[in-house]
Amino acid sequence: MPRRVPIRRVPGGFRFGIEADEMLLVRRLVGEVRQLLESLEPGDAKMRRLFPPAYTDEEKNAEYHRLMRDELVASRVADLALVDELLADADHVFDAGRVEALARSVNSVRLVLGSLLGLDDEDDDHERLAGRPEYELYQFLSWVLDGAVDALMPG
Repeated sequence: MPRRVPIRRVPGGFRFGIEADEMLLVRRLVGEVRQLLESLEPGDAKMRRLFPPAYTDEEKNAEYHRLMRDELVASRVADLALVDELLADADHVFDAGRVEALARSVNSVRLVLGSLLGLDDEDDDHERLAGRPEYELYQFLSWVLDGAVDALMPG
């Protein structure tokens, strides 16, 4: 039996390989992160991994975020909106740019979930989270992200 993949190459582009209920779930999560982005104050802990420090110097970093935050948020919101639109009409074939937007958006959701779960880049102790619904969701999104990256790889 062939392995199920979330996104697959087809003639003319890419097509989803996830179930309708999974697409609804991703759509809901993308919408929730979009709402968070549009409503939270800079520096909110839920967004910490979405907007990591650009500089080690706190003063330079604060200035960078003051100048760039709106643009960074707008870019993420645009990707999230595109993915929501894509998932609403998931039967059609789509291009690599949309797969890339999907990958960025799914990763944004993963980063927010990772913050809520207390995961960090050095955290390999995922066993402590096994069985938690949020962690299962994190794992599912990791599978979708890996699938998007694999689909974009040549060959």
